Amino acid sequence: MKPILTIFVILIIFLSYAETINPIPDSLTILQPYTTFDYPEVNESSAVIKSRLWKNVYWTLNDSGDEARIFPFNKDGKVWRAKWYKEEAGIYIPDAVNADWEDMTTDDSGNIYIAAFGNNDNYRRDLAVYVIKESFPQTTSQTRVFKTINFYYPEQKTFPAQPNNFDSEALFWAKGKLYLLTKHRADTKTCLYRFDSTKPHFDNPLSKIGEFDIEGMVTSAEANDDGTKLAVLTYYSVWLFESNDDNYFSGKKYMLPISAKQCEAVCFETDDILMITNEQAELFLLKTTDLIPVE
Repeated sequence: MKPILTIFVILIIFLSYAETINPIPDSLTILQPYTTFDYPEVNESSAVIKSRLWKNVYWTLNDSGDEARIFPFNKDGKVWRAKWYKEEAGIYIPDAVNADWEDMTTDDSGNIYIAAFGNNDNYRRDLAVYVIKESFPQTTSQTRVFKTINFYYPEQKTFPAQPNNFDSEALFWAKGKLYLLTKHRADTKTCLYRFDSTKPHFDNPLSKIGEFDIEGMVTSAEANDDGTKLAVLTYYSVWLFESNDDNYFSGKKYMLPISAKQCEAVCFETDDILMITNEQAELFLLKTTDLIPVE
């Protein structure tokens, strides 16, 4: 077979496989951004959370490749800066390493959790969550890691894993516990795991709670304040799960196919409105009532 033809065949096989594990729905709702980030170095927003301490404060971080820092901003996309900053922005964490940071979440005690566990090829054995104390944005330009939570998936027996289903880009806190959702490359499912142990200086095993065919790759998740609702983002859809216990997949389900470029972050703006960001520095708002019930 000629080299050009061989490359063409391989490309066709790859694209067919990619669409199988991350299928594009037939009909997409095109989301329109209501604003953009005003600081050009926020250029690959891969997480978004709403502060539970400070009014009109949100947090984001860039995908792998940026320094170990997070960015506070307001609802209009304006990045908050420490008063002594001129051109610079962001809160630096010098004792952390940005090794494929993928998501963030926060709790009721002023802690921010940074998901340092991107694992595209399932090789990593240093999966971790960094815990920092949330600072007031205009008086802080640097902070430190308060606690590091190392963990592993008990079901992963080989490195790399086959099938390749032990990546994750979704971390959330609800009802006093941390959770994550896996991002699969061998199928269209996701698994829900709970952190039952968060000891420092210890490799904590996760507890598998449930599994669901979410019809794509999960890129972010966040629960509402009382933990009864869980918003989950994929490349082409937004899901909402409602449940009074932590097996969110057993409750009511809603979904909306969307198009918003490469969207990788979601949080609750209010109990009925979701905020979404993409890696093109755009911000969106979506009413949960726009999602469609799923049987």
